[in-house]
Amino acid sequence: MNHRLSHSSLALLAALGAVPALAAGNPSTCAAIADNTERLACYDDAVGRPHQEAPAPPPPDNTPFSARWELDAEDKRGTFLIKPYRPTYILLGRITNSANRLPSSPGPDRSVTEPLDVSPVEAKYQISFKTKLWEGLFGRHGDLWMGYTQQSSWQVYNKSNSSPFRETNYEPELMAVFRTNLDAGAGFKVKLLSVGFNHQSNGRAEPLSRSWNRLTAQVGIERGDFALVLRPWYRFPEKDGKDDNPDIGRYLGYGDVQAMWKLGDHGLGLTLRGPLWQSGGRGSAQVDWSFPIHRNLKGFVQVFSGFGETLIDYNHRQTTFGVGVALVDWL
Repeated sequence: MNHRLSHSSLALLAALGAVPALAAGNPSTCAAIADNTERLACYDDAVGRPHQEAPAPPPPDNTPFSARWELDAEDKRGTFLIKPYRPTYILLGRITNSANRLPSSPGPDRSVTEPLDVSPVEAKYQISFKTKLWEGLFGRHGDLWMGYTQQSSWQVYNKSNSSPFRETNYEPELMAVFRTNLDAGAGFKVKLLSVGFNHQSNGRAEPLSRSWNRLTAQVGIERGDFALVLRPWYRFPEKDGKDDNPDIGRYLGYGDVQAMWKLGDHGLGLTLRGPLWQSGGRGSAQVDWSFPIHRNLKGFVQVFSGFGETLIDYNHRQTTFGVGVALVDWL
């Protein structure tokens, strides 16, 4: 009589919970158990070791940066999926206290000589998304992302001038993004580091052409529903005579700071940019507030003050106020 059990018999006994009893003193009978937890319990029983259930894994740390940039393993979604980047919104009405009717730049042939027909009231919208091009730049570390942001100022209420688009800024960029978990103290963590290449231009001919290229870095710090991004940049120099805006650094500076809060169903964003501390008040400040309207549709309010709301206005100071709706906010 054959006292050895076949694999099929062991599998049947395992399903009935009988294998651990048969396995006492014979660990080899545990190999046919498919379930990892039951197989480990069988081995423990076979060698007379007290068995303890492994503690449940902690819930995933679903932080703002991890969800937006797929930093943690449980957030990975693969490549070539469209994801939100910056806010996507439309301001149905935006008013400025100083319409820029004579855009100028010290670049050659980059200044308007006749006042433009520009209304102080217009619409403004922004579309922004990103996609992952490469997951695991260095082994399992780092991802390569491509982002695209387009912002347009639309003179929709300027019927006397056929409601033209006053300015559209195109901003593609490449970013290598790395997960970190550095403790910054007081509950704050440095969650994200990145380096990238950023191009921004308005795609127009002289004298309205404006553009620049930058090497950018990002440091993402977060705590709960608060996130902070420090973004310094270096502008690549251009040849004399071909630079649309040689003094753009004097107005937009060499970096910005973005602070974002999620307050229940409300979102609040603050962006500070440029050399705010210099004489003349160059630089800018922008506040964005989103609030619920219906399901995924949110109300959106934006206040801007300073230089560079758009590229054509990089050296033009103004304060604007706009109201509209948003599909995506900062967090």
